[in-house]
Amino acid sequence: SPWRKQVSGVMGSTSLACWIVLLMPQLIEQWRLKSAEGIAIGFICIWFMGDVFNLVGSIWAGLLPEVIFLAVWFCIADFLIIASYFYYTHIFPKHHHSHGKRKSTSSSVGERHHHDRENHQHEGAAHHEHHHHEHESSPLLRRRSSTLTDIALEPEYHSIFIKYVLPLIFVVACGLMGFFLGGSSTGEGDDAPSPPDDIRLGPQIMGYMSALLYLGARIPQIIQNHRRKSVHGLSLLFFLFSTLGNLTYAGQILFFRSDSQYILLNLSWLLGSLGTIFEDSFIFLQFYIYQDNDKEDAVE
Repeated sequence: SPWRKQVSGVMGSTSLACWIVLLMPQLIEQWRLKSAEGIAIGFICIWFMGDVFNLVGSIWAGLLPEVIFLAVWFCIADFLIIASYFYYTHIFPKHHHSHGKRKSTSSSVGERHHHDRENHQHEGAAHHEHHHHEHESSPLLRRRSSTLTDIALEPEYHSIFIKYVLPLIFVVACGLMGFFLGGSSTGEGDDAPSPPDDIRLGPQIMGYMSALLYLGARIPQIIQNHRRKSVHGLSLLFFLFSTLGNLTYAGQILFFRSDSQYILLNLSWLLGSLGTIFEDSFIFLQFYIYQDNDKEDAVE
């Protein structure tokens, strides 16, 4: 019916918006902390393999160009996360360590010269007082600021609405605009994988392999969070985008058609999406359980 196609089209467009920005919050979190300790490398590597199978299956099945483009983007985004992990795990610590040694040496030289400058104590005290007033006012300024850069760099000064709810509303709004301004007035569900009614063995194998890898990818992350008793370094917004994207992706398929043949054709995608939502619920629970531990780590 037309209304089901409309809903399917809106969900498909919203899902597409989620997938485009999915990994950006995690990349920003790693850049902000200058660390990738929160993300499990097994999680990203297995997910990357799932996206590769997804790409091969999409091309093999002759899916729409938008679906293939999205599969390519998944692989590129995964590569960026993996590259960020290795940079902050292996390259950045070496550079930071050598930079710290140079800074320590400069500080010791400065301390020796400081004993020869006692006649400038009064000026130093005045400068310190001026700096103290600036330091006292800066948190207030930070709390009042609501720019995207400030939210990314200092999320602890912003409310839950600004950090999480507002980005989700923005992505849903982008999905709605993309659907209605993109000429999809009939809601054909173009973003959903809609192969012909005949079930082809090759693409189905790729689809189920991709679904299994997606489901297995969360396990290393859940185990790492449990061992660390912390989710510090993980972006909650990343998993919120993932859940919303999977939910609308599955809804897009189910609203477009609900006959058994069509469900069987898309069963691998449905299992991957709905199963991932189930696993992400455990990660959300870990965010809740370990939030006090993460606050203590942030203070330290």
